[in-house]
Amino acid sequence: MPVVIVFLYSSIVLKIIRLLLLPLACVGLSACTTNFKAAYDMIQAVGSPSPDRFEQFEMDPNLQYLEAHTVGAQAMMVLGYVVTPQQQPSVQTWYDSQRELLRTQNGFMVGLTGVKNYISNTQYTWAEPNQQGVQLPTGKTYSQPDQQIFNKTVALQFAPIPQAQVNTKNSVLRKRLVEATKNEKQTLLWFQEIPQADSDIPYSLHAFTSTGSPVYGSQCLTSATCIEWLYRSNPVPKP
Repeated sequence: MPVVIVFLYSSIVLKIIRLLLLPLACVGLSACTTNFKAAYDMIQAVGSPSPDRFEQFEMDPNLQYLEAHTVGAQAMMVLGYVVTPQQQPSVQTWYDSQRELLRTQNGFMVGLTGVKNYISNTQYTWAEPNQQGVQLPTGKTYSQPDQQIFNKTVALQFAPIPQAQVNTKNSVLRKRLVEATKNEKQTLLWFQEIPQADSDIPYSLHAFTSTGSPVYGSQCLTSATCIEWLYRSNPVPKP
């Protein structure tokens, strides 16, 4: 049986409880403590329809954040816990104020909840890191119940693309990331999935730092619906 190391973020349970109880705690009080401010801002932003509503979000420096977008919906999530399977990249589980929403492994989607055509679970086969330190999967076995797909195994191939060729027209997060790296005179390493004939999911795109840490990912759930995510604080360190 593989050895699994679980690292729990000590403050995550308290933070989630604060998110759920904060509106009641603030009723009738002249002010809330500064410890609740970031959580309160998250709750206040939920009612806004703008795709840029989390751009100025005030983050707690003690937490890891991930912003996710899909058609008509956005979420700001915090890292709940990290599981490191033996000889594999770590798996991160991300929560909004109410529940687990997304699991990622080295920036690739493992599981998703709360949307139609969700992916319930993915197991990747990983190649060794390349010369740039980026570790990419060579295959995956995944389940997508709404599409009646269960434990389907497909090969994966990725091609590097220059940042100048990254399409930002229909992506708020990609546009924000590319503009930020231009201003900071940084270049990210981008990898685009090469479509395979036997794959029901047509597309994914990922960006990494020059040291191989994931900063952005996107995954299509159908030919017309995709989800993308952006690390808003420092990416989870490599094991």
